[in-house]
Amino acid sequence: MKITLSLTHRCNLACRYCYAGSSRKPDMQLATAKQCIDSALASLPAGKSLDLGLFGGEPLLRFDLIREIVAYTYRRTSEKFVPVRIGITTNGTLVSPEILDYFAEQGINLCFSIDGPQDVHDRNRCQHNGSGSFVEVIRNLELAVKRLGAVEVNAVVGPDTLIDVPRTLNFFINLGVCVIHLSPNIKATWPREACDHFDDIFRQVAEQYIACYQSGSEIALNLIDSKAILFVKGGYSPSDTCSMGDGEWGIAPSGNIYPCERFIGEDDGLIFSLGNIRTGLNQARRCALHLKRGNRREECTNCFYKRFCMSWCGCTNWFMSGESDMPAPVQCAMEKAAIEAARYAFESLVRDDNNLFADHLFNYVNAENHRRDGGRRHELSPRN
Repeated sequence: MKITLSLTHRCNLACRYCYAGSSRKPDMQLATAKQCIDSALASLPAGKSLDLGLFGGEPLLRFDLIREIVAYTYRRTSEKFVPVRIGITTNGTLVSPEILDYFAEQGINLCFSIDGPQDVHDRNRCQHNGSGSFVEVIRNLELAVKRLGAVEVNAVVGPDTLIDVPRTLNFFINLGVCVIHLSPNIKATWPREACDHFDDIFRQVAEQYIACYQSGSEIALNLIDSKAILFVKGGYSPSDTCSMGDGEWGIAPSGNIYPCERFIGEDDGLIFSLGNIRTGLNQARRCALHLKRGNRREECTNCFYKRFCMSWCGCTNWFMSGESDMPAPVQCAMEKAAIEAARYAFESLVRDDNNLFADHLFNYVNAENHRRDGGRRHELSPRN
């Protein structure tokens, strides 16, 4: 089970594509967080693990609350013998040596939101006065890499930064970051012309990925790995697809329950709110949501790429097409390009008998099987 606690709507940045909304509602109370943990553990199937995400706004504005939540989570999961993974996503500006020491001691996975080199990052990830945040973020990211070793980064890619993706990837590789997420800006208006560039840009990414493995450097890159593993598995299984309303929850600071943290936004309690942690789930809303999952686009039914396409992601569909069960045309182009780029990388490295790549996928398969048997959730991370 995966739950993500949004600790605060507040943020010390003013990113142009912010998902957290502009709400000035109160931060999450410790009692609310405890109730979320207790509720998750009470409903967790026997032998399964808990994946806890700490989110915002900027969660490090409430580092005091983070410490209390982590201590409570470890105590409760230890009492119930439940494996747990705790991760936090931060804009990186408030990271300090003391915070890094704490994350290292507690075994917390850290992900920085950074969009690439300074000119790319500062286009959208700004201070409230309009100036860029890159200088602070890169300083703290370099500290984190030295202190923690395995640090993840998440780069949001929009129409204005798509052309820079290969340069952004190279930037992260040179920094020594080995777990890289490239995430499309699902709230952006993507022009039709962008579809003409996905194939070339993602092919360049595949070339960089191949070059890393050929030089003996293991990296985890969601754009390639998420598809490459499907070639081994034969496509997405039912347990891989979006579980909106089942087994994955985003909790707003108010305690309102959403099927994904991306739906929290202003926390207006309307369309995607499924109840409150204090009063329980609204089963009528939950049932209605179940009817709006998946992909009802007829053109996708017999598509060659269907087994490998993430057209079932409810929040991506909603923000890009306005319907949770209907992918947008730009998603189609993006997914096809990603699948072809991953296939190119996969076939190239298999043909070269690259043992490092084979071990990378093998370890992922083992970790995925272990997760399904109740172990920790694997995050496409390289071996330590």
